[in-house]
Amino acid sequence: MPSSWPIEALKAQAVAARTFVLYRRTGNRNPHFDVGSTTAAQVYRGLEAEANSTRTAVDSTRGQVLTYNGQFILAAFHSASGGYTENVEDIWSEPRPYLRAVQDYDVGSPVFQWVETVSQQTFQSQVPGIGTLVQATPVRRTARGRVVEMQLQGTQGTATLSGNDLRRLFRLRSTLFAVTVANNQIQFTGRGFGHGVGLSQWGAHNLAQQGNNYLQILGHYYQGAQLSQLP
Repeated sequence: MPSSWPIEALKAQAVAARTFVLYRRTGNRNPHFDVGSTTAAQVYRGLEAEANSTRTAVDSTRGQVLTYNGQFILAAFHSASGGYTENVEDIWSEPRPYLRAVQDYDVGSPVFQWVETVSQQTFQSQVPGIGTLVQATPVRRTARGRVVEMQLQGTQGTATLSGNDLRRLFRLRSTLFAVTVANNQIQFTGRGFGHGVGLSQWGAHNLAQQGNNYLQILGHYYQGAQLSQLP
């Protein structure tokens, strides 16, 4: 989260990030580290990337974590959901009562809507064996519209890929997208950035700008979770 963002958004992020690390630590068997520094866990660019605002957010929420039934929650977060977050079981595995789909407030963010275009040649190099793509049809979507599976019909065959595979192959911002084929090009038209589960960072930004504090922001995105103080 950019250090220039509203302090209440930064405080919400601080509590979520702290909780996420402690949740991962309880089940992490790696003896060398608890989380990685990439988007696979938590992005961290080192001391040089820290700022007074982020240190204030950390210090003013010191020891505060989110719990459910006395346990650290999986405090997942992402950049923007594209209008509505997801129920966790539709994206990953078992349902969790505090990771429910809620309205997001990320409208107007630079990643609320996006378009990515690739050539047929690029598409065939990433998805070999089906020839020139003719049509892409969603086989299954989540309730909020994210692609779970998509059937790709080409001039030489068909293939079914997951939304995550397509996102990875073509570096899409999310799996909330539609596909159109025209003029020797494939266009992905989508919304949001990330998996769509838990805290939306752009939603937190906009809620903070509207006057909401970090407790209200956390309560919205983590339904039913409790703010607890570490001893």
